Amino acid sequence: MHSLNLSVTPIVQLGSTTAIKAAVASGVGAGVLSRLTVESDVDEGRLVVVSIDGLSLERSIRLVWLKGTPLTPAAKRLVRLVENSPGTRR
Repeated sequence: MHSLNLSVTPIVQLGSTTAIKAAVASGVGAGVLSRLTVESDVDEGRLVVVSIDGLSLERSIRLVWLKGTPLTPAAKRLVRLVENSPGTRR
């Protein structure tokens, strides 16, 4: 946001994605959420996506697990899936 000379002061911080979506849907204001979390709401017309030219909101997400604990087969598949996803940085 700094690159666009924008300053944002949150007026409220909510504890869950569901609470944020409900607040936005009831007209409290805008929210910033992952595309995946609002996909069905957008598809069904409850929420709309607003794009801002020149603004890219990205975040880093990390896989973590307890040191010394072997990964389960499902966790191993998750690691492979993430490693093979476009845009994955190592």
